[in-house]
Amino acid sequence: MTEHKTETDSSGLVYVIGTEEEAMGWIGRESDPVEEAYPIETRAIEHFVEGIEDPNPLYWSDEFGKQTRWGGRIAPWGVIVLCKEHQVWRPEWMGTHEGQITFHCRTPLPGNRLLATDYEIECYKPFYPGDKMFINEKLINIAPKAFSIGKGHHITVENYFRNQRGELCYKDSRTVFRYRQAD
Repeated sequence: MTEHKTETDSSGLVYVIGTEEEAMGWIGRESDPVEEAYPIETRAIEHFVEGIEDPNPLYWSDEFGKQTRWGGRIAPWGVIVLCKEHQVWRPEWMGTHEGQITFHCRTPLPGNRLLATDYEIECYKPFYPGDKMFINEKLINIAPKAFSIGKGHHITVENYFRNQRGELCYKDSRTVFRYRQAD
């Protein structure tokens, strides 16, 4: 296994630095599923929809949800932002949450900055309060690109969000431009 140099940006993201040729060999890699630190909770759902001011009663009312095809209150798809995007701090005595560093950062490439360029999500079934979320990702494509901010690579990664029964609830595709910030 090759030892790689890493670089950290001002937000704390760590990038594995390598060559385009090496990175191309990573296409098709899929990570193991990682269980998110906390199950989906009613309060987290309400807090999320408060922030976006979404009055949909499916997110607010168990009684309303029971009268729908979903059979109960559900989480909006945006709840994945509360899970995948953030590291979870824990007291040292609890150990660290396994988490997952995205292929956008851990694929060995010259770039040390990210710029989101495309995002798509497919929703198959909802998450419910109490559900556990398991996430894994697959590196789909790497393509050299040049923009006014510099030369780099478009990296496309698919994320798969499953519940504790292994059912695929959401799939998203994220393309970012990974480039080297000028010194």
